[in-house]
Amino acid sequence: MTGLEAAARRAAKGDGQAFEAVCRALQDDVWRYCYALVGDRELAAEAAQETFLRSVRAIRRFRGEAPVRVWYLTLARRAAAEVLRRARRQPTAGPAVEEFVPGPSVEAQLLVEQLPAELRQAFVLTQVLGLSYAETAAVMGCAVGTVRSRVFRARARLVAAWTGEPSEQDTGEDASVDR
Repeated sequence: MTGLEAAARRAAKGDGQAFEAVCRALQDDVWRYCYALVGDRELAAEAAQETFLRSVRAIRRFRGEAPVRVWYLTLARRAAAEVLRRARRQPTAGPAVEEFVPGPSVEAQLLVEQLPAELRQAFVLTQVLGLSYAETAAVMGCAVGTVRSRVFRARARLVAAWTGEPSEQDTGEDASVDR
């Protein structure tokens, strides 16, 4: 059992310091995953905040059946879906101005953002956050084979976009079927 798992078990028993340690350890991963899901910094911050609010209410039910990281990312997935539903119902005042963050990975980040949601989600969970395929499947609520397929297709699209080669869409492959 890792230190994070032990802290989560203590937090489930009411240890406030352990709960704070778990939240601090996972805050970056939760925000990155929320951003991958919603594609907007402001909405990602809102979804991440909602995730941690939900965890305050739910931590006592944490039993350790899955790693705490997977548990939080599952909460984040649900929170992001709710934030997106609320955002779609509210009229917008105008186009949002995205903050430009310079750096060597800006082009790569933009390419990842252009992936379809299901591919982006699987790619971010496995390749950015480092979850196993099994953990990713638990977060996404799908089979491990589906995750593998989505990561494979995401990688193929990213390589094609980076190199300018035709992607599976350009070659006529059916991207909607999980192989």
